[in-house]
Amino acid sequence: MGGSRCIVSKFVHSLLPPMNQLTDKKIASPDKRLEARLAPTDGSVWDLSHASLALRDLSFETRIFGWNGVWSSCSRYFAINEWLRIDTAHCPDMQLVVIDVQDGRECVVEHVSCGFVEPMYFHDDAVKYNKLAKGMDERAVIQRRIGELEGWRPLPSRPSGRDAKR
Repeated sequence: MGGSRCIVSKFVHSLLPPMNQLTDKKIASPDKRLEARLAPTDGSVWDLSHASLALRDLSFETRIFGWNGVWSSCSRYFAINEWLRIDTAHCPDMQLVVIDVQDGRECVVEHVSCGFVEPMYFHDDAVKYNKLAKGMDERAVIQRRIGELEGWRPLPSRPSGRDAKR
């Protein structure tokens, strides 16, 4: 499963749940064949700080994401920050995830146990992101090559039909 060749050939907008124009955010892939849809989670309807993710037929169940995701230029990879703990009384617990839409898998790029991590953009075969963690004096900009990421794991498919959850 090595390499980062970008090939995505299916038109899959129809696999996503209906969009709420007032609250949902759509992030279209560069080739316009795919879209990531973010919708406020139950606890963030008013402040829009956390979102659920719908992407193709992949299932993210009850996981909580941030509102900024980025696509690779070839539309194969999608990077987004995931909230692991949203308790605002303590430091946020986040990780940066890259999703390989073509192969239905994901990889954690970086975990920040007390701070923030946010994708900026893809450049060639690398993802660039911001990281600010407890004990750091300033924000760091980090770049990781997709081909060097380890720990890829498959994503389950979302149930099809009207019963599909966001």
